[in-house]
Parts: sequence; structure tokens; C-alpha cells
Amino acid sequence: MKIKCVYNENIIALQHVEHHRQFGETRDGDRLPIFPDNRAVIFIDRDGCYRVQSVEGETVFIGSGGINEAIGRIDHAQPGADLDIHEGSRTYTRDDYFRHIAPVVYLIAQHFDEDTGRLAISYERRKNGRLLDDGTVIFASDGAFADWLEARVEAEERPPALRFGDWLPMSVRDKLAELDINKEYPVEIKRGTWPALRNKAKKELADIGTTETG
Repeated sequence: MKIKCVYNENIIALQHVEHHRQFGETRDGDRLPIFPDNRAVIFIDRDGCYRVQSVEGETVFIGSGGINEAIGRIDHAQPGADLDIHEGSRTYTRDDYFRHIAPVVYLIAQHFDEDTGRLAISYERRKNGRLLDDGTVIFASDGAFADWLEARVEAEERPPALRFGDWLPMSVRDKLAELDINKEYPVEIKRGTWPALRNKAKKELADIGTTETG
């Protein structure tokens, strides 16, 4: 086993000190990169720990603060290092892993028919901007809408992000307060999305009304 001390290397320019990288120095004075071959490995354990290792198997860091903490440790030691992320039997690149853990996003707009008392919602379900599925669902009450939403959220592998194009009934807002949802994920919504979804919900109610009276 090589014994080495770890040092910070800084750049000083115009009286400004900026961290550049870290390196290991052996007893013989050899300066070695923290991650040989410019590659680091992250192992995500079942207990929620994130182990950062070199390709040679040297453990550099162990933490439970999440993937961003582990990657931050790598970037502090060696900015720009490539990395492999191991989770169970799967291996990801940095970009692929963030795409993997990105939440499913629901875009939901509603239309209420005062004559029938029915509520229709149209939704799109997306991940990384890609449409997974969409549809229109009709409810006899706000409570039924809240129950439907709860079932959809709990069926997701990870807490989804929810965005609504309309003011929500109290029963739905109360239900949302009980659910584990992703409130921080940034969602880009294209112009025209809400009117299009709302019109789909409105048309579905109109079509049902025509069928029933016809």
C-alpha cells in the first residue's frame, strides 16, 4: 500500500486564490493524481452510503449526503474526471445517472362542467422531456380526483413532480400535502400546453354529454 499525503493545489492570479485540484505526494516526493487515468468510481450501497474510489480500488470518500456530495468530492479533487456510477447491477455515466433519477413529471389541467357537476382532467406524463403517456379522466367529485392522483403518485418508482394548470380544489390540495412529491425539480412548460390540455378535458366532457343525450 502506498502511503501519501494529500495536498490542495491552488492558482494565484491578481491576488486571487482559486482551488485547482488535489494531488497525493509519496514519501519519495512523487506527485500522483487522486484518480489515475482521470477516472473515478462511485458505488451506491443499499444502506444509502456513497463510496468514491479510484479505478485501483482506493477508497477516497464515503458519505451519506447523496450523489451530489459524492460527485462534488470528485470534482474538488480532480475537476473533469470521468466517472462510473454503480447502483446494484447497473453502471451509469454521470449524465446517464442524472437522467435515470430524474422524476416523472405530470402536467395536469382540468375543466369543470357546471351543468353535470363533472370534473375532467387531461394530463401528460413525461420524463426527461419525453412523453410517457397521456390521457383524460372524468370524475364525479373532487374527492375522486384526489384519490386518483394519490394512486398515480404512489405507483411511481420515485416521487414525481406535479404541475397544474388550474387552481386546485381543497380536497386535492389536502391530499397533496400527504404525498411524497418532488417539489424542487425544475420543469419547463411549453407555451400552449395548458390550453391544449384544458381543451382536451372540455371536449371529453362535451363528447360524453352528446352521447348521453343522443
